[in-house]
Amino acid sequence: MRNSLKFAVFAVCLFGAQWSLAQQKTVKDGVFTQAQVDAGKPVYESVCRTCHDQRFYRDSLRSWNNQPLLWFWESILGTMPADNPGSLMYEEYTDVVAYILAEQGFPTGETPLDPDNGMDEIHIVQP
Repeated sequence: MRNSLKFAVFAVCLFGAQWSLAQQKTVKDGVFTQAQVDAGKPVYESVCRTCHDQRFYRDSLRSWNNQPLLWFWESILGTMPADNPGSLMYEEYTDVVAYILAEQGFPTGETPLDPDNGMDEIHIVQP
């Protein structure tokens, strides 16, 4: 009887973990808007493109696989542009992230990407 109980608990935990992973929001779920992509493009082209082409981000996003998108945003905020980290407005960093994701083939959606509202619950997946 004890083994049956242990198995039942194990099964519930296993299926619960799988359900949780299945419910996890990712960058494939349309987590940014086309307006953010449009606003991010000129910022990217004037500030980021001189050092980072889109292939850089495809490879970089692989290293961020299964990590919260907020961490990626914070990393960019804290380190870019290299000659003046943190010099853009938060909205510009967010728009650039949306542009990078769109260029990697991730879809737009209806809800704007917002570092103060749920971005920590969106996970990066490989392009």
